[in-house]
Amino acid sequence: MEKDYNKALKKIILQEKWLIDILRSVRELDLPDWYLAAGVIRNTVWDVLSGYEQRHPLNDIDVVYFDARKKINDKAVEKRLHALHPSQTFEVVNQAFIHEYYPAKKGIQSACMGIASFIEVPTCVGVRLEKDDSLTICAPYGLKDLFTFHVGPSSQQAEALADYKERMKMKKWKKLWPRLRIDS
Repeated sequence: MEKDYNKALKKIILQEKWLIDILRSVRELDLPDWYLAAGVIRNTVWDVLSGYEQRHPLNDIDVVYFDARKKINDKAVEKRLHALHPSQTFEVVNQAFIHEYYPAKKGIQSACMGIASFIEVPTCVGVRLEKDDSLTICAPYGLKDLFTFHVGPSSQQAEALADYKERMKMKKWKKLWPRLRIDS
């Protein structure tokens, strides 16, 4: 069944020209171990599955990568991507150093591990466009929740659960996607 979700996600992404253009731009940056992740993937899938012809505006597009050498200036990469796609805002984060901002995320060893630490399961998805134009998917908890409109926390630790509950109050996603089932 998960292979069907992988195939469905790839089909959705490949039909979104604007998203493929962004994936190509990020690929050209040659960042190590990178993915477009979180809301850009989640919202696109929910919009498509909901039959919406227009995509909901994004707060930002998350680009995560892993480079333990920390050679890259994330803000410079964000500006470069924004110059290429002026209607979008980008947040570029090296997961090797995410613990400097979020101490609980210490020990992350890859971009996909960083994605696994996002707050809710359907947000824990990333997509990368490879040099041969194939798509690589990072979905540490699978894709079922994303495709079945189920939102639940990615961690049962007390601090993470508190963050999840606060985020669900703030986001008000149910107004945008009424089919969502949000765990409390």
